[in-house]
Amino acid sequence: MAVSRHERTDHVTKDEWMLTAEQMLFMLQNHNSIETAFAEDNLESLRQLAGSEEFLTLFGEMSFDEAYDRYETMLEYTTTLI
Repeated sequence: MAVSRHERTDHVTKDEWMLTAEQMLFMLQNHNSIETAFAEDNLESLRQLAGSEEFLTLFGEMSFDEAYDRYETMLEYTTTLI
């Protein structure tokens, strides 16, 4: 059975928006500190996390905003599976 062009495009788009297992683990391990920083409007804490060697190694050129958006998307998606 052939996959339509539209289905292939959707699949690529969804895969490109996902985090790797290592990236997801990093975000999960830092979830509480990220949420606290957002709640307290502590942007310096978020900048430090985004500038950390571990973040830069795992995420490369990806911005923290994009990484966090992907993380939230994946959390929402996994919640709907439960």
